[in-house]
This record gives sequence, structure tokens and C-alpha cells, in this order.
Amino acid sequence: MAKFPDPTKDYSGAPVDPNKPLMVSSPQPAEVPVYQAPEPSNPVGATRESPAPIPSQESPVRPYISPSPFRNLIPIIIGVAVVAILAILGFTVLPKLFKKTESITLNYWGLWEPNSVLQAVISDYEATNPGVKINYSMQSPKNYRSRLQSAINSGTGAPDIARIHNTWLPMLRASLTPAPETVVPSTTLDLYYPIVKKNASAGGKIYALPLGIDGLALFYNEDILKEQGATPPSDWNTLRKLAFDLTKINAETKVIERAGAAIGTTGNIDHWSDILGLLILQNSGDPGKPSSTAVQDALTFYTIFSSQDKSWDSTQPNSIYAFATGTVAMILAPSWQIPEIKAINPDLKFGVAPAPTLPSTNLAWASYWMEAVPKSSANSEVAWKFIKYLSSEDVLQKIYAGAAQVHVVGEPYPLTSMSNLLSNDPLVSPFITQAPNYSSWYLTDRTFDEGINDQLIKYYEDAVNAINDGSTVSSILKTLDEGVTQILTKFPEAK
Repeated sequence: MAKFPDPTKDYSGAPVDPNKPLMVSSPQPAEVPVYQAPEPSNPVGATRESPAPIPSQESPVRPYISPSPFRNLIPIIIGVAVVAILAILGFTVLPKLFKKTESITLNYWGLWEPNSVLQAVISDYEATNPGVKINYSMQSPKNYRSRLQSAINSGTGAPDIARIHNTWLPMLRASLTPAPETVVPSTTLDLYYPIVKKNASAGGKIYALPLGIDGLALFYNEDILKEQGATPPSDWNTLRKLAFDLTKINAETKVIERAGAAIGTTGNIDHWSDILGLLILQNSGDPGKPSSTAVQDALTFYTIFSSQDKSWDSTQPNSIYAFATGTVAMILAPSWQIPEIKAINPDLKFGVAPAPTLPSTNLAWASYWMEAVPKSSANSEVAWKFIKYLSSEDVLQKIYAGAAQVHVVGEPYPLTSMSNLLSNDPLVSPFITQAPNYSSWYLTDRTFDEGINDQLIKYYEDAVNAINDGSTVSSILKTLDEGVTQILTKFPEAK
């Protein structure tokens, strides 16, 4: 039985009156005992008794004994042994004791965060590890995965630490060095949300660790929802009806003057493929099998917002810009879009809520980044020790604070033990609330991987566009199914 509402249902109620005004809106150290010198056994002023004189007596005459001819060899043998021992120490142990420690330089490729965000924690690490130098550089996301792969394969210019997306392990596992069990035990993943264990490990080995967790949540315009007397919808059926009611269409031109929700198209919606992927997973579907009923229902429901309800269409501006300027009431986006929205319109009153769900499911969509060690690194163990340091609670808090100074908010913490630290932040806490239910697949937007995500997204994009142009879902399934199968064949580790 399909979980989605009847796609044939046509809302006949009139949308909001288009003439109605548009509202835009460190513990203290333990005391060290003072050393007290012991009292001398012979205090000052005390005198020792002189031994009594021995009476002089004549010694009896002893017979003459001839000395041993070997007695002079003993000092010689001892001297030779001492010289030999000193020679051994001089050529082996002593050089190691006085040898100058060689410095190790780790090149660290990051994304999104400028040097200022990580410099403080890097300096702290270098201060306590004087033999290690960290060179951090923020890479451009353009062609990043391809550039990283080429550098690892050639062994020229590859970093010792690299940031990778949570969906990249099927493409990169053979090019990465897993964490040594002595540095990062396999039980470490038990400290993270369940999705991390699925994305960061393979064959019982850890290949990456995240410094944050993120995914899709519902962004809503507080003034527009208040105007309608509505609250943020928690399920898709309520969201669809609310999006229809909030949409304003010009009676004469039929142009959408205010959209209810940015759902239904591809070209003008950021993260549209993530939204579709979430619908498929919540409907118990497998995006790798497009011909299944669950995937077909998800495609139908996604496109119904634009093809039937007219709550959004291809004439609208980019979804993030539209939301920031008050021309769409609701969008779905990750936490890192908050700074962009605030930069466009600092005065916008908006809230964030967990993403809507379908009946009998609480799945949410994850998209985040992790730190890994390429196999080309000559200092992989040292690199993993640094990643372990970055992953500690106190360092994660410092990184978040540094990122918040640059981006307004930092990336939500990936450790379950830190969930309460962001509970009072109304914009970030929803991402943590749904974190235990995060899931993901290879339909993640904005990874720029030129690989499994981008290639699969292209086939689904063509399918959505065809449906919006009037094709039936059944008519596009053959091409979609063949394309998806072809891409997954290229990445056999994908699951």
C-alpha cells in the first residue's frame, strides 16, 4: 500500500488571494609535597670517638709465598672489557640519544573552511608535538575528487590528509589507508551516529572520521506561516496541502508570485536530488532499482508539486535566493545554507524543523564530509594520530567556535555524546534531533565528484524533467533503469 497521498487528488480550493499583501520577511593541579632533606646521621657539633690504640706487638715470622704470575692480567682484562663496552655504546646507543629529531610535515587538504578556522587547533597540536608540522590548504570544490584521485595515483602532490564525502568510499577505498587499530580502534565508531559506521568503514576497518554531521531539514518563513495560522509540517501530506494554500498566483498572468514550497523541478532547486532520494528511502524504495513501485511513487509525488499543484515551477528563481527574499515559504536544505540565507537577507525571520516523514518511518537524509588518509602518504600513522586529535570533543568545540565566527554557525557535532551542546540553538538543533535516523545514497547534490553521485543524478534529472514536460512515469522507466544499472556496475562497492 503506497505511503504517499493519492496523486490524483486535485486541490480545488482557491489559493491565497493574490491581492493580499505579500509578507517578506581545567581542574586545579594537585599540591606537590615539598621535599625535606633527611637529618644527617652525624649532626654538626658531634664528634666521633677515636678507636683505641692497638698495643704494639711483634708479628710472628711468616713463610715467603711467591706471587701468582697471572695477577697483573686481571686489570688488563677489565680495562679491555670497559673499552669494548664504551665502543659499543659510542657506535650504537649514544648516537640515537643525541641525534636530532627529524620534523614530519603533513599536507592537509580541506574544503569549505579557511585556514583561520583550523589554525588555532593546528598550532596547539604542533606545540605538543614539536616533530610534526601541519600544512593546511582549503581546496576548491571544482574537480576536487578527480584532482585528489589523480594526485594519489601519480604519487605527486597528494596530501597526507584529505576531506572526502560520506558517499565516496566506494570510489576511493582502494586509494586510502585505513586507521591502525592501535591509533583508532574499530570500537571508535560506536561513539558516532549510526550512519557514520555505515559510511566510514569497510571490511571491519575505519577509513575516515567526520568532524561534523549534516543533512536535509525544513526551512520555513515564520511570517508567511504565521499569516496562514500554520505550524511547520512534520509529514509530507501536510506539507503538500500547506504549500498549495500558501501559493499566490496572479489571476491574469497565471504567474506564481509566491511559491508554497521549492519541490518538483531540478534546475532551480538546490538539493533537489537529495529531496527525491529522501522520498524514495522513506517509501522503502531502492534508488538503484528505479522500476520498483516505491521509486515510481516517489517520482510521482515529487513532481506533483510542479506538474499538478503548481506550488512551484521552473520559472522561479533559485530556491535558496527565493527563500531568502520571501518568494517561497518552505525549502529543504542542509545547515551550511544558513549563512548564505542570512547573507542575502539578514532580516529574514525563518525557522528550521526536522524534515517531513511518511507514515511508519522516521528516516532523514544525511550529507556530510570526513577526513581520510590517502595510501600515497609516507606518514600515514602520524596522519591518523592527527585525525584522532581533531576528532576529540574539546577540539571539535574549538573548530565549531571558529567556524561560527566565519559562517554564523558551525557544522553540527558528529559524536552522540555532544548532542546536548547544540540543543538550545533553534537553527542547528533540528539537524541533531534527526541525526540518529540519518540515511543516505548516491543522489547527493553538491559533491562535485564527477563520479557516482553526479552520474546517477543526471539520469534522475532527465527523468524528472521528462515528467514535468508531460511524459508519464512508466514511459521514462526503461531509460532510467538502464542508466542507473550502468553507473552502479562501474562502482561495484556501492550499496
